[in-house]
Amino acid sequence: MRLYLVMKRISKLTIFLSIALVATLMGGCKKDAVKVPGYLHLDKIDVVERADASTPSPTGFLTSDVDAVQIVAFWEGDEEETNLGTFQLPCTLPVLRDKTITRLRITPVVKQNGIAATRIEYPYYEYIRLTDVPLVTDSTTNLGVQDSEGKWTLTTTYRPWTVQQIVDGQILSVSDTLVKVLAQEYFEASQVSFVFDSGKVERTIDPNLIRSGTGSGVVNVPSDKQTLTFEINNDIVCNDPGAYLYLEMDFKTDVRLSVGMKSAYYSGGTQSTQSAMTLYETSEWKKIYINLGRLWSQFNYNSTFRIVFTALNSEGIDGKVYLDNVKLLQM
Repeated sequence: MRLYLVMKRISKLTIFLSIALVATLMGGCKKDAVKVPGYLHLDKIDVVERADASTPSPTGFLTSDVDAVQIVAFWEGDEEETNLGTFQLPCTLPVLRDKTITRLRITPVVKQNGIAATRIEYPYYEYIRLTDVPLVTDSTTNLGVQDSEGKWTLTTTYRPWTVQQIVDGQILSVSDTLVKVLAQEYFEASQVSFVFDSGKVERTIDPNLIRSGTGSGVVNVPSDKQTLTFEINNDIVCNDPGAYLYLEMDFKTDVRLSVGMKSAYYSGGTQSTQSAMTLYETSEWKKIYINLGRLWSQFNYNSTFRIVFTALNSEGIDGKVYLDNVKLLQM
């Protein structure tokens, strides 16, 4: 009898808690929530010239590979923004609202170091902001405009940038812009010299081997060389240990390619070379965003360093490494 009464009380308590939970969930739903979603669709994001640019960007400066987007929406009448999530491009995302989106903020996301598991908001790209975006139940709203291939495309730009000038190891001029280009190389046919080792890095003007513009860099790796090292000849000077530090470039390679940094662990110390990452063989051009900040920290943020590349030819083949649109960015 006592067991029966206990079970009866538990049963009543369970029913009460269930009713309370349902009431809470129903009370927490938005009044304009719907059962059938509307959809937002986006194929890709391109990086374009800034409208306020005083001079055109160098050819190849705007090559990009925006892999995903983070989307945040705000509806008039809501108390706060709604994070819709991060989506790999192309994407079609369902939204359980049937009300025009007052503001839509889209953040470009890239694969840091080429690794899908480390997608990040790329700090050098501007947010994309849209207003009054229609959203209709069981209907798709395409974002942006259609390009020549029929893909729905939005555009972003680099944040304001300038090229840092260095003479005899000293920063000649400092701009108040957000992004500083510490080193760059585009291998254009009109160039007289390169920032790379001229004896190891050559220019090709073969249109079948160029990523963009009128030239690309090529390094010949002979079969009798298991390693071949080349570097950016200019010393890089960065005095801000809190800065973002990224190397961007386009590449394709017959052998593995290590990308790293050469510096000393303290001022006046002996220099050594450390690798940030190794790129795998690829027969197609790829865009890569390499985070050098962690490697720089291992050198105790020494303000002077160089960027070093090493072709790893363990198979002993006659191979080539192609580079283009190389730039080191600080923010």
